Amino acid sequence: MTNAMKQPIRTHLSAEEQERLGQEAATRGISVSQCIRECLREYFALRAEVATAFDAPGRPGEPPTGLIHTLLARTEGRLVATLERCEDAVGRARADVNVIQSMLDNLAFLYLVHTPEVQRAQRDAALASGTRRHASWRRAVARTARDGWLDGALGRTDGTGRGVRVS
Repeated sequence: MTNAMKQPIRTHLSAEEQERLGQEAATRGISVSQCIRECLREYFALRAEVATAFDAPGRPGEPPTGLIHTLLARTEGRLVATLERCEDAVGRARADVNVIQSMLDNLAFLYLVHTPEVQRAQRDAALASGTRRHASWRRAVARTARDGWLDGALGRTDGTGRGVRVS
């Protein structure tokens, strides 16, 4: 573009904007006018790039081009890493739940194998007693959970109360 075709533009800047523009021009080693032109070109290029960030993500395996594409790729990488860590944690929790489920199933089976059926005449008394004892047991479990003892206890002892490392 020749000087004859350039159109002058006037604008008003705050003192802070004027100072910041002067610092940017000094950092770049150019005039304030040239700095304004370069900053506008960079701004419009960045806007155009942002507009294409989701439309043209590139081909798989190709490194991202441009600032926005690179930032999106880095963010995506961090999200993948976070999701993989969460997946590992969920996998460990699922394994613990499976162990507890198996333990409960075996407990119920052993109970049923080693206890006789309640006779019809004694069922009402057994139900009342069982209901009372179950409520007491649930209160004890709630107290135990509240005190935090359960955190290290589930599936982590060798029967003596000492912790055992489970692989």
